[in-house]
Amino acid sequence: MSKINWKNKCWVTTIFLVNKDNKVLLTWNKNLQTWIPVGGHIDKGESPQEAVKREVKEEIGCDFRFYGENKENKGDVEVVKMHRFQIEKVPHHGQHMNFVFFGVCKDDLSVKETDEKEKLRWFSKEEIVDEKGMLESVRSSALAALNVIRF
Repeated sequence: MSKINWKNKCWVTTIFLVNKDNKVLLTWNKNLQTWIPVGGHIDKGESPQEAVKREVKEEIGCDFRFYGENKENKGDVEVVKMHRFQIEKVPHHGQHMNFVFFGVCKDDLSVKETDEKEKLRWFSKEEIVDEKGMLESVRSSALAALNVIRF
């Protein structure tokens, strides 16, 4: 049996939350010096959905629902539907194995920073397009979330 090399890999989950004003929520990452979606590391024993629910609650205190039908059960198999799975090279952190979801924010979220004092900002489609220095993976997923989620 082969062994998996976990030394340089972290399992994470993120979510692009959209509000009724058709804006997407991003948080400022001081290490990367750019805007990223809310999320974080998956703890031992958590599913990606459980982890992102916990992270959203911890970081911003927002209630949300996953966009669309998030999962379906087929007997003993649960099929989880998400935006995508991406493998990201992260400076000084190896690789992030990232489960990326879309969600709809149920609250009128007025907080301006996360629990870790990172800035939060709601972006319109135009602001996403115009934002300089944004990672292309973040830009493309934020635009995709804004294009598919409608109120």
